[in-house]
Amino acid sequence: MKKRTESWTIKDLRSRFVHINFPEYQREPNIWSRSAKQRLIDSILRQFDIASLYFYQNGDDSIDCIDGRQRINAIMAFLGENAKDEDDAFALRILNEIYEEDDNPFKELEGLTFDQMKHSAESGGAIAGIARKAVEQLLEYEVTVVLLSQVTRPEEFNLQFTRLNLGTIINAGEKLHAMVGVMREVCFEDKRIGKHSFLDMVKIPTRRYAKEQVAAQILAQVFSKRKSGGFTRTRHFDLQKFMKEYAVLGKAEEAWITEVKQTFDALAATLPNAQQLLHNRAIAVTTVLLAWELELYKHPKELKAYGSFLSTFLGRLRWQVGKGLDVDPEYRYLIDFQRHVTQASVERPAVEARFITMNEEFNRWLKAKKVRGDEEFKKKTGEDPEP
Repeated sequence: MKKRTESWTIKDLRSRFVHINFPEYQREPNIWSRSAKQRLIDSILRQFDIASLYFYQNGDDSIDCIDGRQRINAIMAFLGENAKDEDDAFALRILNEIYEEDDNPFKELEGLTFDQMKHSAESGGAIAGIARKAVEQLLEYEVTVVLLSQVTRPEEFNLQFTRLNLGTIINAGEKLHAMVGVMREVCFEDKRIGKHSFLDMVKIPTRRYAKEQVAAQILAQVFSKRKSGGFTRTRHFDLQKFMKEYAVLGKAEEAWITEVKQTFDALAATLPNAQQLLHNRAIAVTTVLLAWELELYKHPKELKAYGSFLSTFLGRLRWQVGKGLDVDPEYRYLIDFQRHVTQASVERPAVEARFITMNEEFNRWLKAKKVRGDEEFKKKTGEDPEP
């Protein structure tokens, strides 16, 4: 890989923006809040240094952004030239989180968009001089640009992106998105597992690849169960290792993925109230794993019963957790279950404990339409348990 460093003004960046590609391993385009974007523009007007932008030069005059997408998007949105950004043409804010500041030279421009600043600069009005200076200072601001070339393997970009973001706020889903291979495609590409409608129905955050990360956790557990007979730990670096190990899939692995898809299909059709029921990632993972293990997609009657069971079991869970220290002794096991949901939820012991509890209670439900504690609670209180 060859490297060359240049200085580009924001004016240069604006002229080259249409030639910049943002590869799939990059973070989502709108991670930053409007406040974060405004803070960047404030920093530029103060002539503070901002982090370098990294690009790869292609042979057709286009360039691939390796690192710096959020900064580029924020700058172009302030200029009003990034229609895909929900904050396109956002207004200037003067921000100072360290000390009180009454003498900022651009204070009078606060609340103006870039176009309004340009209009003021050209109008000859009271703030024309300040606006002119701000526009000029912004467009002539120099950014350090690192241009890379002569890479022989495309995967090297993903590695470069991950290394550049060491120590920065990049979440587990984004790190997985930077992986390569078939398993990454299964989790992130349209119409594959990570984009399944079932995950849309579950109350999982929609940004920063949270759903795709849950899909990877489920697949990693399925593969582990098929290969070793037991579950595994699924921290983000375990998932990275999993994706790397299964960058190429055989027929058996493809079949396991199909089983997961069939499970998702069945649950999506059976749990129309999934968002109300499955409002936690760990519970969602266990719900899918149990349905997959029992092959409920092959058994419509049991699948329908599973939906009723989940409504009751998770309802009892919310009821007892809501009691705090006043939990009823008959349902103490639910507090243990909740502990495995909230504490070290991706560790193997927690995954196994949740699975065992839900499996036992579903078997009980199939026989008696009750979960553990219901009969004892009614005998003690004379009342039916809360729904």
